[in-house]
Formats: sequence, C-alpha cells, structure tokens
Amino acid sequence: MNKTLLATLISLSSFATCANEYQSISHAAYADVEEDNLFHLETLYYFDARKALGPYNEFSYINTKSNIGASYSDNDYTDTIGVRGEYFFNNFVAGASYNNADSDWGDVDYYEASFGYLFTPDLIARIHYRDSDARGIDGSFYATAQYNLSLNTTDYVGFTASVDEEFDFFSLDTKYYAELSQGRYLTVNLDLDAGDFDYWSLGSNYYFNKGLSVFASVNKSDDVQIGGRYYFNTNWALSGSYGTNLDSDFDYDMFQINLTAQF
Repeated sequence: MNKTLLATLISLSSFATCANEYQSISHAAYADVEEDNLFHLETLYYFDARKALGPYNEFSYINTKSNIGASYSDNDYTDTIGVRGEYFFNNFVAGASYNNADSDWGDVDYYEASFGYLFTPDLIARIHYRDSDARGIDGSFYATAQYNLSLNTTDYVGFTASVDEEFDFFSLDTKYYAELSQGRYLTVNLDLDAGDFDYWSLGSNYYFNKGLSVFASVNKSDDVQIGGRYYFNTNWALSGSYGTNLDSDFDYDMFQINLTAQF
C-alpha cells in the first residue's frame, strides 16, 4: 500500500473523538480454505450499552453487562447453531450456552452452565459445567478467573486463567492494551495452554486511529495470519485476512472476510 493511499484511509477514518457506546455487535464472515468454505453469522446484544475504549472494537477487559447472543456456522461438512447468555445481578453472574453440531457423522448437542462472582470491577471468577451427548464424553467442571490490571487511566494488562477439575489442564490468556501518541493504539495477546498438549499463540493489533488497523498472529503449530480492518463510520466495518502455515508439509491458503455492524 503506497503512502498516499494509507494517508487517505487514515484521514477518512478519523471520526469524531466523542466516546462511542454500543448495545449490539454482529458479524457476518466468510472463509475459503483450500477446498472448504465456511460461512459464519453471530450477534451479541447487551442489555446496557458498553463504551468503546478508543478503537471502535475495543472494550473493557471484563464485561459486566447482561447479554444474550446467537450464532450459526456452515461449511461443507457441518452446520452449527448456538445460543448463549449471561445475567448479572448484584455482584453475581449466571450464564448458559447451547450448541448443536449437525455433521456428516452425526448430530451432537453441547451444553454449558456457569455461575460466578464479581469481587471488584477488575476481578471476576466463575465455575463452569459442560456436557455433551456425544458418545464417550462425560460432563466436567472447570474454573475461570479474570483480572484487569490498570497501568494508568487508559492502558491495562488483562489476565484470564482456566483450570479443569482434575488440574490436568491449565491455560493463561493475557492481553495488553495501550493508547499511544497521536491517537494510535496497540494490543498484544499471548495465550498459553499447559496439559496433555502444550500450546501457545501470539497476536497483535496496531490501530492508526479508532477505525483503521492491521493485525497479525502466529502460534505453536506455525499458523500465521495477517489482515486489516476498516470502519466506514462508527457502526460498520470490513476486515480481511490471509492465513497459511509456515511448514511446507502442512501449508494451506486461507482467505477471510468479515462484515461487522455495531449499534
């Protein structure tokens, strides 16, 4: 992309500096991976508006707003539908989700329920129970905790830890959010899994302003992805990305496009 075009996009996407609040966020995405195609729809509605931190798609690390959501995915082999919701009352939170996967190999239902407590606006913990009618899979419990460490009035580091009931699996997801000079922003995500299969992933978003950004990610399996996101205004955005694998024995080409609507 030449410097003139980049400067034009930055100028066009420099919207008003007032805080933006949203109650619904919806996505329509399409992915092409070699000979497989995936179409995905999802929407999430908050009963109270959430305020964007700066970039239109960045919000507080810990959500404290009751919400409901639904999703639908379709590829060449499987159709999946799902519903979920969370309800906050006093400092407690109850959640539930249901997903159905109808594939060429059978039909499977997945269920999950959770209950948690918001100790402070920066600390929440939950107990989850998940089950499925898939053969050979028993219901199980796991626990999660989220903590938001404020570095100053704008920047933070967020942590999400998860452990199963047998303490055989542990994961730690971290996110760094920073407001840079001249209306620019940066996020860095590092996710670590420890258990039968150790795993890590690293990703970052760089925001030229609230509405224009580029992103990249890499993981232990040598999957890499690069892309960009552009907000036409405060409500509509389009993003696209390319992904592949650095190992020549497992390389692939994945192209994705995503339309976002938030109001």
